[in-house]
Amino acid sequence: MATKSADKDKKAETTKPAFEYTDEMIQKAADLIAKQGYVTRKDIPEMKNLDWAYGLGEKVDKYFNDKNAGRYIYHEDFDFAGGDIADIIFDMDQVKTRNDALQKLGEVLGEKIITGSLDEIEHDITN
Repeated sequence: MATKSADKDKKAETTKPAFEYTDEMIQKAADLIAKQGYVTRKDIPEMKNLDWAYGLGEKVDKYFNDKNAGRYIYHEDFDFAGGDIADIIFDMDQVKTRNDALQKLGEVLGEKIITGSLDEIEHDITN
């Protein structure tokens, strides 16, 4: 039998943290996406927090949907050589594929993209 305490703890684990997003921040992200096709932590430093960036992606998507702008907004995390993980929020009409988004994010942040198959990467790490 589950206890109320256990149920409460389980609910707390699945609840996302609440973040504040100002109208100005959402507008800035939307303007950048309309202009250049994407937004990164280089544009909005708060995107260094991956959870915060995910929430911003949801807000920007809602913003465009509310405006009937017809944009397909996508949010993606990518791993880079050295272990850095970064986010990009992009319009798939301008940045056509996930690979294009990875390339753009690596270029903008000056990150080295991991290439090769998983076997090659593991070989490089273990040897």
